[in-house]
Parts: sequence; C-alpha cells; structure tokens
Amino acid sequence: MMDWVLLADGPGFTGLLCDFNTMFWSGILRIFEAIIAAAPYLVSGAFAAGVLRGMVGAERLQRLLAVHHWTSPLRAWAFGILLPVCSLGALPIARELRRAGVPSGTVLSFVLVAPVLNPVSIIYGLSHIEPVMLIYFAVGTFIISIGIGLLWNRLISAERDTQPEQLERPPVDSLQRLQVVGTTAARSVFGRTCIDYALALLAVGFLGAFLPHAVLSSGLTRDNIFAPALMGIVAIPVYVTPTEVMMHFGHIVRDGFSLGAAFALIVLGAGANVGVANWLRRDYGFRPLMLFICSLIGATLLLGVTADRSLPSGAATQQDHTHAFDSFTRLSNVPARDANPVWVFKKVWTESSVTEIYGLELLAILMVCGFVLFLAGDRLEIESIMLATKQASSTELTSPKWDPALSTGQLAAATITGVLALSTLGLYLFYPAKEEILDDLINLRFGVREAVANEDLPELQRQVRLLRTQVQKLPTSARIRFETVTEQQKKSVEELLYSLKTIENYANAGKFTQASFMLNYFEKTYMRCSSAFREAKPPNTPMAP
Repeated sequence: MMDWVLLADGPGFTGLLCDFNTMFWSGILRIFEAIIAAAPYLVSGAFAAGVLRGMVGAERLQRLLAVHHWTSPLRAWAFGILLPVCSLGALPIARELRRAGVPSGTVLSFVLVAPVLNPVSIIYGLSHIEPVMLIYFAVGTFIISIGIGLLWNRLISAERDTQPEQLERPPVDSLQRLQVVGTTAARSVFGRTCIDYALALLAVGFLGAFLPHAVLSSGLTRDNIFAPALMGIVAIPVYVTPTEVMMHFGHIVRDGFSLGAAFALIVLGAGANVGVANWLRRDYGFRPLMLFICSLIGATLLLGVTADRSLPSGAATQQDHTHAFDSFTRLSNVPARDANPVWVFKKVWTESSVTEIYGLELLAILMVCGFVLFLAGDRLEIESIMLATKQASSTELTSPKWDPALSTGQLAAATITGVLALSTLGLYLFYPAKEEILDDLINLRFGVREAVANEDLPELQRQVRLLRTQVQKLPTSARIRFETVTEQQKKSVEELLYSLKTIENYANAGKFTQASFMLNYFEKTYMRCSSAFREAKPPNTPMAP
C-alpha cells in the first residue's frame, strides 16, 4: 500500500541501485538526448537574444516591459508566448532583458511561460490534447507566471535589482547591428550561462541514472492524491522541450492518468529547470531562490490537484500502466556489449529528427564562435559600439524612406506581426499537407522493407528515422488546417510508430529474421494509418449523396 501511495512499482522496477553499466550509460544517454532535443530551441533563444540587443535595444525594451512593476509581467507573458524557445533557450533572452534593466520578476514571468506556451507548443498541443483541456492548463500557467512575477517584483526586485548605469542603444550601421546580433548569440552559449546549461543537463543525467525503470508506470493515477507531488519531485530535474511535453500530456490523458501530474510536468519540467534556479541563486542569493521554488511548487501542486478533481478524463487504476514517463527513467538494462559511447551515439542518432540534427550543427557552430570570442577577449569586444549615441547622429545616417525610425508601439506591432507571420509560415512548411506526407511515406515504406531484406542496419535506421518523423507530423498537419484529428487517427499513428520501433529493436539486436516477420504487421499498421488520414473529410465538405 505504501508503495502505491508514495512511489509506483510497475513492471520492471528494480530499485534505486542496479548494475553499473545500466546506471552510468542510462545517465549518459539521457544527457545526450536532452542536448540534441534542446539544440534547435537553444539556437532560437540565442539569436533572439542577439536580435533584442542588436536590433531592438535596451531603451525600447524598457519602454515595452519595464513600464510598471504591476503591469510589466502581463506584457512579459504576452512577449513569451511569441517565441519558440525551451527553458534553456529562455536563459539567453532573460540575460538580455536584465541587461536592459527589465525588473527581474517580469523576466521570471517570461521565463516561466515562454517554454510552455509558444506558437510551436500550442499548435503541437492541439494535435494531442482537447482544446478545452489545453485552455485550462494555459490559464493555469498564466496564473502561475503572472503571480510569481508580481510577487517577485513586490518583494525582491525593488531591493535587489541593479539598474544599468547607461542603457545601450543599437548601432545605426546595419553591418554593426548584424555583428552585435551574431556576437551576442555566440557568447550566450559559451558564457556564464554555460554553467546553468551544464547543471540542468547533469540533473537530467542524475535522474536518468537513479530513477528506476518503470517506477512511474502505474502510481500516478487520478485517485492517488500524491500523484502531482510525486511528479513535481521528478519534474524539477527533468528537461522537456515544448513539443515533447505536449506529447507526454497527450499520453497521460489518453491513458487516464493524473492530470495534476501532467500539469506538474508542464510547469516544473518544461517551464523551469535547475539552470534557472542556479541563475537566481547566483544573482539574488539563497533566500529569494527559496521564495521562487516554494511559490512555484506550491501553486503548481494546488492547481494540479484542482485539475484532478474538476476536469473529466479517464480513470486508470493501479493495475493499469503508461509509458508516458519512460523517457525520464533509466533503461531496463544496458548489456555489457552496449556499454560504450558508440552505442550512445547510434541510439541518439537514430532517434533524432532532421530538425534536431540541424539544430545541433548550428549550436556547435555557435559554440565554436563563442569559444573564439572568449579567447580573443577584449580584442573583439562589442560594448564600444553599443554606447548610447545622440539622436542627431542617428538621423544623419539613416534614410527615412528605407530605414525609418519606428516608435515603440510601431516596433512592437511590427515585431508581433513578423513573428506570427514567420511562425505560421514555418509551421506550414514544416508540417506540409497530409497528402504530401502520405505520398512521402510510400517511398520510405519501401525503403524500410528493402533495408530489412538486405540486412543493412545503417540504412534501416536512416529510413526508420525519416519515416518516424513524417508519421509524427500527420496529426499536427491536419490540425493546423482546421481538420479534426479523430481517436482512430491518433491510434493508427501510435500503432505505426510501435511497429517501426519493434522492427528497429530486432535489427539493432541483429535479429533480421524476426524483423522481416514484423514487416507484415508494419504493412497492416501503415495501411490503417494511410486510410484513416486519406479518408478523413476536410471541414465543411458535404457528404456524398
């Protein structure tokens, strides 16, 4: 009974300690999974920080976000939902906001909401979660982020915030502006915030090494009043991207488990991390950090318990289980033959999407540039060109026709419009029409069969990765085109992904005979998935007589 109340003990539970290979290499694997998942969002956050410093400027940021300690968190919340960043990617932006003299409570409101509610997570969430439920949790996140921002501004900001002696102004010359953007982006991934990133990743590795496999598979049911608290303890060291947390949320709802646990995962896992806590400790001390942690955890658990008692959902029992939390725990077993860096590289590579790989490459380039700037020291400083200049000199070097001076309101409107337009365009490019995706699956499907027949493991892994990425796009592609995603369609996607994973697992173990036997099951799941999406009627389409 005590196990059920405090900690689940589902199938595969082995205890906090097990063999060294499983613990150590599970931890290493979780760290590298977090790195490659965070890469695209971290690059986005780094360049957003560069744009804020090199294009927008401290004076405009103050006028936009530092208007009043009571109203600025509301503006920061609105600003946060526009940027596609994760909890790590929000840190470079937070640093630039503080450089501009924005109150730290306002910055906290931004940090808490941006990784949870942004254009990517909202669209992706609509593909996995009912709109009513998503709105409830969006309101809950709003209450927490705004409330903590207001509380922090009232108790901490007025006493401990330090304002810059002189506000920076973006350079007038366009090339210099680009130089500031690039330099700031590179330094943001190789500066003091690197310590915050490293601590967040070490926490993920520690959890992946010591949290037993399947320990969360059956205990986080809605009738367990401690489910939100248990998920909160686990979620604090967890790192989850905005899209991943919506996927986990969908699985929790589908399996009928605790909505309070899902809410704790969203706020404490995706919205905050150990790196954010270290930033607050470094700049403000231990007592303000404790205020932040207690306020965040307390509000999250309160709203989580309320969700379990008020929102309709499934009702899983202790005998039921879910795989929604498997990616946070260690693996069930890492054989001695796999206990090496090559195994970690292959496993991470095969599970990574094309977007994550490109993001990792861009992050590596930024880090190399940041290292070069670090070695150069004062010789490549940009602070000299960021000093405030007279307005007269600005008007002399700018053309009113091609480079007009925008007011704060005009700049805000242009920024919001541009971000929304680019986000919409990016979504439609990344998630093409479902007919295009299904056509691509035809060739990829034959590629999988051919790779299994030739027993070509590298090619099979490549084909499976490409096919998995395309299949996962189907629900979101339909949703952003205002089509209803049915339970049958969601189930067909899950079955197809499961058949792919089974084939890949057999192939990785060298069991190509068993993998070939699974091809018939793969074909059936593919046909069900294809039929489910091809036969779906677009909105407002009249039924045939």
